[in-house]
Amino acid sequence: MDWNKTKTIFIIVFSILNVFLFSLYLNRYNEASDVVVPRDTPIEERLVLDNIKVEKTEDIIQEASYVSGSVHIFSTEELGQLTNQTVEVKEDYQLIGTFKEPLLITEENTIEKLLSENIIRGSSYELWKVDEENQSATLFQTVNNRLVYYNQNAKVVVYWNDEHEIIRYEQTILDNLEDYNESKKLLPTMQAINLLYSRTLIKPDSTVKEINLGYSTLAQQAETQVFAPTWHILVELSNGTIEEHFVNAVEGRIIEIPKKEVEQAVVE
Repeated sequence: MDWNKTKTIFIIVFSILNVFLFSLYLNRYNEASDVVVPRDTPIEERLVLDNIKVEKTEDIIQEASYVSGSVHIFSTEELGQLTNQTVEVKEDYQLIGTFKEPLLITEENTIEKLLSENIIRGSSYELWKVDEENQSATLFQTVNNRLVYYNQNAKVVVYWNDEHEIIRYEQTILDNLEDYNESKKLLPTMQAINLLYSRTLIKPDSTVKEINLGYSTLAQQAETQVFAPTWHILVELSNGTIEEHFVNAVEGRIIEIPKKEVEQAVVE
Protein backbone atom coordinates (compact mmCIF):
# COMPACT_ATOMS: atom_id res chain seq x y z
CA MET A 1 0.00 0.00 0.00
CA ASP A 2 1.30 3.40 -0.99
CA TRP A 3 1.03 5.36 2.26
CA ASN A 4 1.86 8.71 0.68
CA LYS A 5 -0.90 8.30 -1.87
CA THR A 6 -3.38 7.27 0.87
CA LYS A 7 -2.38 10.27 2.99
CA THR A 8 -2.95 12.57 0.04
CA ILE A 9 -6.44 11.10 -0.51
CA PHE A 10 -7.32 11.67 3.19
CA ILE A 11 -6.14 15.27 3.02
CA ILE A 12 -8.25 15.92 -0.08
CA VAL A 13 -11.32 14.27 1.51
CA PHE A 14 -11.00 16.29 4.75
CA SER A 15 -10.47 19.47 2.76
CA ILE A 16 -13.68 18.84 0.81
CA LEU A 17 -15.51 18.08 4.11
CA ASN A 18 -14.28 21.31 5.66
CA VAL A 19 -15.43 23.28 2.64
CA PHE A 20 -18.83 21.59 2.85
CA LEU A 21 -19.22 22.31 6.58
CA PHE A 22 -18.12 25.90 6.12
CA SER A 23 -20.70 26.36 3.36
CA LEU A 24 -23.39 25.00 5.72
CA TYR A 25 -22.28 27.48 8.37
CA LEU A 26 -22.47 30.37 5.91
CA ASN A 27 -25.94 29.34 4.77
CA ARG A 28 -27.25 29.18 8.32
CA TYR A 29 -25.59 32.47 9.18
CA ASN A 30 -27.21 34.13 6.18
CA GLU A 31 -30.58 32.63 7.08
CA ALA A 32 -30.24 34.00 10.59
CA SER A 33 -29.29 37.38 9.19
CA ASP A 34 -32.37 37.33 7.04
CA VAL A 35 -34.68 37.41 10.12
CA VAL A 36 -33.10 40.50 11.70
CA VAL A 37 -35.97 42.95 12.16
CA PRO A 38 -35.38 46.47 10.82
CA ARG A 39 -35.87 49.23 13.38
CA ASP A 40 -38.61 50.83 11.31
CA THR A 41 -40.72 47.67 11.32
CA PRO A 42 -44.18 48.47 12.80
CA ILE A 43 -44.59 47.44 16.43
CA GLU A 44 -47.47 45.13 15.51
CA GLU A 45 -45.18 43.09 13.23
CA ARG A 46 -42.37 42.94 15.79
CA LEU A 47 -44.79 41.66 18.41
CA VAL A 48 -45.92 38.91 16.05
CA LEU A 49 -42.32 37.85 15.40
CA ASP A 50 -41.76 37.52 19.16
CA ASN A 51 -45.11 35.73 19.62
CA ILE A 52 -46.45 38.52 21.83
CA LYS A 53 -50.23 38.77 21.83
CA VAL A 54 -52.19 41.92 22.67
CA GLU A 55 -55.76 41.31 23.76
CA LYS A 56 -56.80 44.95 24.08
CA THR A 57 -55.55 47.89 22.03
CA GLU A 58 -58.52 50.20 21.56
CA ASP A 59 -57.75 53.84 22.33
CA ILE A 60 -61.18 54.73 23.67
CA ILE A 61 -59.70 57.35 26.01
CA GLN A 62 -57.69 59.91 24.09
CA GLU A 63 -57.53 62.82 26.54
CA ALA A 64 -57.33 63.29 30.31
CA SER A 65 -56.25 65.88 32.84
CA TYR A 66 -53.77 65.86 35.66
CA VAL A 67 -55.51 65.70 39.04
CA SER A 68 -54.69 67.35 42.36
CA GLY A 69 -55.78 66.43 45.87
CA SER A 70 -55.00 66.85 49.55
CA VAL A 71 -54.67 64.47 52.49
CA HIS A 72 -57.90 64.04 54.45
CA ILE A 73 -57.85 64.80 58.18
CA PHE A 74 -60.44 62.77 60.08
CA SER A 75 -62.76 64.81 62.25
CA THR A 76 -64.44 63.89 65.52
CA GLU A 77 -67.85 64.50 63.91
CA GLU A 78 -67.44 62.00 61.07
CA LEU A 79 -65.90 59.39 63.36
CA GLY A 80 -68.95 59.70 65.60
CA GLN A 81 -71.18 58.62 62.70
CA LEU A 82 -69.47 55.25 62.38
CA THR A 83 -71.42 52.38 63.95
CA ASN A 84 -70.60 48.83 65.01
CA GLN A 85 -66.92 49.60 65.36
CA THR A 86 -64.21 51.03 67.54
CA VAL A 87 -61.88 53.48 65.84
CA GLU A 88 -58.38 54.78 66.31
CA VAL A 89 -56.72 57.59 64.37
CA LYS A 90 -52.95 57.87 63.90
CA GLU A 91 -51.38 61.20 62.89
CA ASP A 92 -54.85 62.59 62.10
CA TYR A 93 -55.03 60.92 58.67
CA GLN A 94 -54.76 57.15 59.26
CA LEU A 95 -57.88 55.43 60.53
CA ILE A 96 -58.06 51.95 62.06
CA GLY A 97 -61.52 50.48 62.48
CA THR A 98 -62.37 47.25 64.28
CA PHE A 99 -65.88 45.85 63.89
CA LYS A 100 -67.69 44.75 67.04
CA GLU A 101 -69.82 42.40 64.95
CA PRO A 102 -67.77 41.08 61.99
CA LEU A 103 -69.20 41.57 58.48
CA LEU A 104 -69.76 38.34 56.56
CA ILE A 105 -68.45 38.41 52.97
CA THR A 106 -70.77 36.68 50.48
CA GLU A 107 -71.42 36.77 46.74
CA GLU A 108 -74.13 39.34 47.39
CA ASN A 109 -72.36 41.24 50.16
CA THR A 110 -69.01 41.75 48.50
CA ILE A 111 -66.07 43.50 50.11
CA GLU A 112 -66.81 46.66 48.11
CA LYS A 113 -70.49 46.63 49.07
CA LEU A 114 -69.78 46.09 52.76
CA LEU A 115 -67.24 48.89 52.85
CA SER A 116 -69.53 51.29 50.98
CA GLU A 117 -72.08 50.81 53.76
CA ASN A 118 -69.78 50.78 56.78
CA ILE A 119 -66.83 53.14 56.35
CA ILE A 120 -66.34 56.81 55.50
CA ARG A 121 -66.72 57.41 51.74
CA GLY A 122 -66.57 53.66 51.20
CA SER A 123 -68.09 53.86 47.73
CA SER A 124 -65.10 55.84 46.45
CA TYR A 125 -62.81 52.79 46.57
CA GLU A 126 -62.41 49.89 44.15
CA LEU A 127 -60.95 46.47 44.81
CA TRP A 128 -57.35 46.12 43.64
CA LYS A 129 -55.89 42.94 45.11
CA VAL A 130 -57.06 40.03 47.24
CA ASP A 131 -54.51 38.14 49.34
CA GLU A 132 -56.21 34.91 50.43
CA GLU A 133 -53.10 33.65 52.20
CA ASN A 134 -52.99 36.65 54.55
CA GLN A 135 -56.79 37.05 54.57
CA SER A 136 -56.67 40.64 53.40
CA ALA A 137 -57.64 42.82 50.45
CA THR A 138 -56.45 46.20 49.19
CA LEU A 139 -58.71 48.81 47.63
CA PHE A 140 -57.58 52.02 45.93
CA GLN A 141 -59.46 55.31 45.94
CA THR A 142 -60.88 56.45 42.61
CA VAL A 143 -61.14 59.79 40.83
CA ASN A 144 -63.07 60.26 37.59
CA ASN A 145 -63.91 56.55 37.96
CA ARG A 146 -60.22 55.69 37.67
CA LEU A 147 -57.93 54.20 40.28
CA VAL A 148 -55.20 56.13 42.06
CA TYR A 149 -52.39 53.57 41.94
CA TYR A 150 -50.33 52.72 45.03
CA ASN A 151 -50.74 55.93 47.01
CA GLN A 152 -50.54 55.42 50.76
CA ASN A 153 -52.95 58.31 51.30
CA ALA A 154 -55.71 56.86 49.11
CA LYS A 155 -56.32 53.25 50.06
CA VAL A 156 -58.17 50.82 52.30
CA VAL A 157 -56.85 47.50 53.54
CA VAL A 158 -59.38 45.08 55.04
CA TYR A 159 -58.80 41.90 57.03
CA TRP A 160 -61.10 38.93 57.64
CA ASN A 161 -61.18 35.89 59.91
CA ASP A 162 -61.41 32.17 59.14
CA GLU A 163 -65.19 32.52 58.77
CA HIS A 164 -64.62 35.02 55.96
CA GLU A 165 -65.91 37.89 58.07
CA ILE A 166 -64.34 41.35 57.89
CA ILE A 167 -62.98 42.17 61.32
CA ARG A 168 -60.78 45.21 60.75
CA TYR A 169 -59.75 47.83 58.21
CA GLU A 170 -57.18 50.59 57.75
CA GLN A 171 -58.06 53.67 55.73
CA THR A 172 -56.62 56.86 54.29
CA ILE A 173 -58.46 59.36 52.07
CA LEU A 174 -57.59 62.09 49.61
CA ASP A 175 -59.78 65.21 49.56
CA ASN A 176 -60.60 67.75 46.85
CA LEU A 177 -59.69 65.47 43.98
CA GLU A 178 -60.25 67.56 40.87
CA ASP A 179 -58.77 68.23 37.45
CA TYR A 180 -55.54 70.18 37.81
CA ASN A 181 -55.49 71.71 34.33
CA GLU A 182 -57.00 71.31 30.87
CA SER A 183 -57.14 67.90 29.23
CA LYS A 184 -53.97 66.58 27.65
CA LYS A 185 -53.66 64.31 24.63
CA LEU A 186 -52.72 60.81 25.76
CA LEU A 187 -50.05 58.50 24.43
CA PRO A 188 -51.79 55.78 22.35
CA THR A 189 -51.80 52.42 24.09
CA MET A 190 -49.82 50.73 21.32
CA GLN A 191 -47.07 53.33 21.73
CA ALA A 192 -47.02 52.59 25.45
CA ILE A 193 -46.60 48.90 24.62
CA ASN A 194 -43.83 49.79 22.15
CA LEU A 195 -42.03 51.73 24.88
CA LEU A 196 -42.08 48.73 27.19
CA TYR A 197 -41.14 46.35 24.35
CA SER A 198 -38.15 48.48 23.31
CA ARG A 199 -36.85 48.26 26.89
CA THR A 200 -37.33 44.44 26.81
CA LEU A 201 -39.91 44.73 29.60
CA ILE A 202 -42.41 42.74 27.53
CA LYS A 203 -40.84 39.35 26.91
CA PRO A 204 -41.33 36.96 23.95
CA ASP A 205 -44.21 34.47 24.16
CA SER A 206 -46.20 36.69 26.53
CA THR A 207 -49.68 38.23 26.35
CA VAL A 208 -50.75 41.80 27.10
CA LYS A 209 -53.94 41.06 29.04
CA GLU A 210 -55.24 44.49 30.07
CA ILE A 211 -54.57 48.18 29.54
CA ASN A 212 -56.36 50.57 31.88
CA LEU A 213 -56.10 54.28 32.59
CA GLY A 214 -55.63 55.49 36.15
CA TYR A 215 -53.45 57.96 38.06
CA SER A 216 -50.02 57.80 39.67
CA THR A 217 -48.36 60.29 41.99
CA LEU A 218 -46.46 62.94 40.04
CA ALA A 219 -45.58 65.41 42.79
CA GLN A 220 -46.14 65.69 46.50
CA GLN A 221 -45.77 68.89 48.53
CA ALA A 222 -46.78 68.82 52.17
CA GLU A 223 -50.46 67.83 52.15
CA THR A 224 -51.08 68.54 48.44
CA GLN A 225 -50.40 66.03 45.69
CA VAL A 226 -50.61 66.01 41.89
CA PHE A 227 -51.45 62.86 39.92
CA ALA A 228 -50.67 62.08 36.29
CA PRO A 229 -52.84 60.04 33.90
CA THR A 230 -51.15 56.64 33.76
CA TRP A 231 -51.50 53.51 31.65
CA HIS A 232 -51.53 50.37 33.76
CA ILE A 233 -50.49 47.42 31.58
CA LEU A 234 -50.85 43.80 32.70
CA VAL A 235 -48.66 41.21 30.95
CA GLU A 236 -48.94 37.44 31.37
CA LEU A 237 -45.70 35.53 30.80
CA SER A 238 -45.53 32.11 29.16
CA ASN A 239 -45.31 30.46 32.61
CA GLY A 240 -48.50 32.17 33.80
CA THR A 241 -46.79 34.84 35.91
CA ILE A 242 -48.43 38.27 35.78
CA GLU A 243 -46.28 41.40 35.51
CA GLU A 244 -47.60 44.94 35.73
CA HIS A 245 -46.14 48.09 34.21
CA PHE A 246 -47.00 51.77 34.47
CA VAL A 247 -46.47 54.37 31.75
CA ASN A 248 -47.10 58.10 32.13
CA ALA A 249 -49.87 58.55 29.55
CA VAL A 250 -49.00 62.20 28.85
CA GLU A 251 -45.20 62.33 28.97
CA GLY A 252 -44.69 58.82 27.57
CA ARG A 253 -42.21 57.51 30.13
CA ILE A 254 -42.07 54.37 32.21
CA ILE A 255 -42.93 54.87 35.87
CA GLU A 256 -41.32 52.90 38.69
CA ILE A 257 -43.90 52.88 41.48
CA PRO A 258 -42.58 51.89 44.94
CA LYS A 259 -45.35 49.35 45.47
CA LYS A 260 -43.79 47.55 48.42
CA GLU A 261 -43.54 50.77 50.41
CA VAL A 262 -47.24 51.40 49.94
CA GLU A 263 -48.21 47.79 50.65
CA GLN A 264 -46.11 47.78 53.82
CA ALA A 265 -47.43 51.16 55.02
CA VAL A 266 -49.72 49.44 57.49
CA VAL A 267 -50.66 51.34 60.59
CA GLU A 268 -48.85 49.89 63.59
